[in-house]
Amino acid sequence: MRRTLRGMEYTLAHGTANDFVVLGGIEDPDELSAVLVRALCDRRRGLGADGVLRLAPGGDDAHVFMDHRNADGSLAEMCGNGVRVLAKHVVDHGLVVPDTDGYVRIGTRSGVKPVRVHLDADGRVDEVTVDMGPPILEPVDVPFEAEDPTVLVHRVELDDQEVDLSVVSMGNPHGVLQVDDVANAPVTTLGPRLEAHRRFPAKANIGFAEVVSPTAIRLRVWERGVGETAACGTGACAAVVALQRRGLLDDQVAVHLPGGTLQVGHRDASTVIMTGPAVEVASGRLDPDWLAAVTATATPDPR
Repeated sequence: MRRTLRGMEYTLAHGTANDFVVLGGIEDPDELSAVLVRALCDRRRGLGADGVLRLAPGGDDAHVFMDHRNADGSLAEMCGNGVRVLAKHVVDHGLVVPDTDGYVRIGTRSGVKPVRVHLDADGRVDEVTVDMGPPILEPVDVPFEAEDPTVLVHRVELDDQEVDLSVVSMGNPHGVLQVDDVANAPVTTLGPRLEAHRRFPAKANIGFAEVVSPTAIRLRVWERGVGETAACGTGACAAVVALQRRGLLDDQVAVHLPGGTLQVGHRDASTVIMTGPAVEVASGRLDPDWLAAVTATATPDPR
């Protein structure tokens, strides 16, 4: 493994402060072990990030494939901020030429996402619009074990309290709680308990949403396999869909997260459209001795 990964190049990037290590040149996904992902994402001993995006061949229907790993090394089906970051990376570095209408097609574990890049005056990508696809609303498909699959809000029992939440999948599972004051919401205490609740068999991302007006919400998200992040693209989409179904939001909504604002559009059963920034911060080459020490005890991830 030391030979194949020696001198690996990386890029650090973020979408609304949801940050990633972007890696290319790794053809075999087994080389990106959970041990290596955790080391890269370590904010004191590694580069520091919420996750890793491995750039892989896209196949017939996609320009590229986004192999997304959470900070704990687990696989992730989809990442809205990550898709924007990867689109910027492949376009700005000349790896992909967008279609004539400005679209790049990015493969994910939840399907191919059409992504439209917006260029600044220097011809670099500064904003990205993602067709996230239609939301998945059947609890069994989220997946969520519902007592009554027809209700919009599910009551979940914990040892010491009951919580009302909506469930939505944007390619990955989400639970959404409406709160009166998101700044004081129990994100770091209630979030991990709901993430691992038995009724979410694949675990879940947990969003805490405060409705500001029919066109704006404030949101904090406890992300599965990461913890609280500054932003979550799929979480923003899930929150908008969940609150729209309850009659609280219009078709176009500004989602204000700790790391910035995303624009989310959705109507009825149609696809969800998300627009937000993508920023590259730095690039470099991993030290081969650090890399060898990290990977020495790593084994391929079971799949």
